[in-house]
Amino acid sequence: MTRDDERQAALADAVLSAPTLITLTVLIELAWVLRQRYAFDRTALNAALIALEHVTVEHEQGVRWALTRHAAGGDLPDMLHLVASVSARAFVTFDRRLVRHAGTDAPLAIETLA
Repeated sequence: MTRDDERQAALADAVLSAPTLITLTVLIELAWVLRQRYAFDRTALNAALIALEHVTVEHEQGVRWALTRHAAGGDLPDMLHLVASVSARAFVTFDRRLVRHAGTDAPLAIETLA
């Protein structure tokens, strides 16, 4: 994505030229690296993740929801953790900010601990 290492970029291009699955955990790690190491802002990060071609993203509809919540101020890894938890009865957290940013259309019930 950053093409800061041409050798690695060529290897990544070869892998990503074929159908590829990207899991939620990889997206969480990728978001962290792009924000921390390369200083991508919210807009650039969302655009980079959406621009991936020939890629199937695990829980694609949920990832799109997470990117929308991220664009509105939510923490992307938090939103992706919610998406990853959709098979659970509820998501339990102390983080009231996460609950606020998830909104009323969260993919599962969120319980806030006191």
